[in-house]
Amino acid sequence: MVMGSVSSQDETLQLQRTLSFMRENDAKERMSVQSFEHCIDQVVRFHFPNKRNLRHVHWNARHHLIDPLWVHASVLEFVRSTRESMTGLLLISGLRESLKGGKKRWTSRCEQEYLELRQFIELLVVRNARKGQDLSVLFF
Repeated sequence: MVMGSVSSQDETLQLQRTLSFMRENDAKERMSVQSFEHCIDQVVRFHFPNKRNLRHVHWNARHHLIDPLWVHASVLEFVRSTRESMTGLLLISGLRESLKGGKKRWTSRCEQEYLELRQFIELLVVRNARKGQDLSVLFF
């Protein structure tokens, strides 16, 4: 089983810049969910040009409760969706914003919760992937 967390600082920054550029070029003041998802699809195509059929799922944590049971179910749904493929990519956005909630600043406690949740997600993917399957998780 191979599982890589591809969210290196450079890749995350590159993804954020690409999405920011696409948002700036959207005619509406606030980008619609459909436009944002289209941007995600485009970014995946740009970053993985040789993997045209790369199965990817975007999980926008801004629109969901960050409850352990809900996170568990969502991650397992991603893993199940890749059963027919040997590779897959789970893109997770807005996790920091969701954990921060209405707080004015990011605290060390928020950082600890973020790191624990990230590790929880990565371990779930590793434990539930098929042998030889290459699943990646990108946090941005």
